[in-house]
Amino acid sequence: MSEDIERKEDREREASGPSPENPHHPSFSSAVASKLADSTMSDYLRRHHEGFDETPFSPVDSLVLSALAYLDFSAYPYGDVGGAQQVPLIDILRFTDLDTMLTGGWIRASKDLPVFLDALVRCHRFADLTVSYHVNENAVVIEKQFAACTFGFDGGKTYYIAFQGTDGTFAGWKEDFNLSYRKIIPSQRSAERYVSGVLSALPRDARVFVGGHSKGGNLAEFAVATMDEASYDRVERVFNHDGPSFLAAPSPRIAEQHFKDKLSKTVPESSIFGMVLEHRDDYAVVQSDATGIFQHNPFTWLVDDTDFLYQEGLNASAALFDETLDRWLKSVTPEQRERFIDTFYDLIASTTDSNTWQEFWEGGVVGTVAGVLRDGRNLDAETKEIIAHTIRNLATVTNATVRERLKRLAARMRDAAVAMPGGR
Repeated sequence: MSEDIERKEDREREASGPSPENPHHPSFSSAVASKLADSTMSDYLRRHHEGFDETPFSPVDSLVLSALAYLDFSAYPYGDVGGAQQVPLIDILRFTDLDTMLTGGWIRASKDLPVFLDALVRCHRFADLTVSYHVNENAVVIEKQFAACTFGFDGGKTYYIAFQGTDGTFAGWKEDFNLSYRKIIPSQRSAERYVSGVLSALPRDARVFVGGHSKGGNLAEFAVATMDEASYDRVERVFNHDGPSFLAAPSPRIAEQHFKDKLSKTVPESSIFGMVLEHRDDYAVVQSDATGIFQHNPFTWLVDDTDFLYQEGLNASAALFDETLDRWLKSVTPEQRERFIDTFYDLIASTTDSNTWQEFWEGGVVGTVAGVLRDGRNLDAETKEIIAHTIRNLATVTNATVRERLKRLAARMRDAAVAMPGGR
């Protein structure tokens, strides 16, 4: 993700009351929004040094650890972070070259990472943070990118099982797209096995949270939804930070109230990734100091004291995208989605020897795009028609969605005019 994140000029919004139907949407005031417009995770860590007995574990704490999970802790040269040994985070950061720990994608490009890590290691709240059971699995053949680790803190009484989101590899992004036509992807099965294995090794009386950002949030939700009943009872909360949902419910448990009470899903106000395949409405919307797609970067999410700075719903652009994508997915079959995604992926892969998007673009934007277009001309007629049909379908759905939203807006304006004094 580009480090040149566009900051919003106007952060003030009208206050709204709390929603009794959804306790995950706290109220906020425009005065608070204005005052804390630049308060992010790093500011939270600098301000809050109290223990978890005084200030309970919050969604912000979860996002802190979900962001930290993007680091490749296996680069640590003096110990095995892949086993049960709980290696202090401060030692890992002190003795490991940070550049070797960056997995690519938004984390490598983020200018906020050094500030965040400095605030984290100075925060008394996480003074005893440890890392264990780190795994990192990539399999291009089965299109799988999976990484996870377990953080221990609060005097060894609490553990956070964190799943890494998508890195910068082609395999990682392809696996994300596969969610649009596959009910289960390889990383989800790995997540299920990972949680079960870690839980069997943790103290029985430990508090356990599970979570992740982006695809990591999807993996966390899948693992908790499908685990056995005894393991499920040990998990206190599960956090999905702007991660996609599911093509089909992975378990009947996901529709039950006790799971909904355990789940905390948060998305930024212009969320794209977190709304993919999302048909539920029990998510919380967090304000961000970035715009559009850049809000996926967790370092841009705004904090109000010990929790996020919330608003009542998605921005209009995000709501339009969500509605359009939902209609498009319904307009094409899973087989058509698969063919389109596979063709696009193969087209990109055939033009380069790169394994990551960063390497792809470093090869020269003009040259790489020209290569894609050149290879596209060589596709057989049937494949070209599939791509053209899919794009035409998307354009038709987009136009229909915009027209329908404009009609609804016009109807609301007419109703408002009639309701005014002298209206009819």
